[in-house]
Amino acid sequence: MNNSLDILFFFGLLTFFQLWGGAAIGAGLRTRHTLPVVWGALIGLGPCYFGLERVIRLGSWTGLGWQVAWLAGSALAVALGLPRLRAWFLREGVTSLMIGTCVMAGGAVLGAVFFSRGSEALSLLVGGAGFLFGAMWFGSGLQRLRGK
Repeated sequence: MNNSLDILFFFGLLTFFQLWGGAAIGAGLRTRHTLPVVWGALIGLGPCYFGLERVIRLGSWTGLGWQVAWLAGSALAVALGLPRLRAWFLREGVTSLMIGTCVMAGGAVLGAVFFSRGSEALSLLVGGAGFLFGAMWFGSGLQRLRGK
C-alpha cells in the first residue's frame, strides 16, 4: 500500500467505522448512557490502529488525523443535533447489537491472551464461545430491529 490512491481508498473505507462509532459515542454522551460510548469506542477507535501504525512506521499523521476528525465530527453531530439518529442508537435492538459486539470482542481478546500464554485449546474454546454467544446476542438485536 505505497500508492497514495490505495491509502486514500483504504482510509475511506475505514471512515464508515469512524462515522458509525462516533455517532454511537455522541448518542451515549448526550443521553449519559455508557453502553453506546463503549460500543462506539470499540467500533470507531479500533480502526485507528491503522492510522497509528502509519504514524509510527512512516511518520505520516494524515491517516490518523483523518480518522480522528471523522470520529469527533460524527460524535459532535449526533450529540449536538440529529435527535432521530440519537434515538435510534438507544432502541432495544441496537442495545442487543452493542452487547453482542462487545461479547465477541471480549472473546477475541481472551482467546488471544490464552493463545499468547501457550494454551491453544483453551484459546479456541474461550474465543469460540465468546464469538458464538456474541453472535447470538447480535442476531437477537437484528431480529428485534426487523420487528419480529
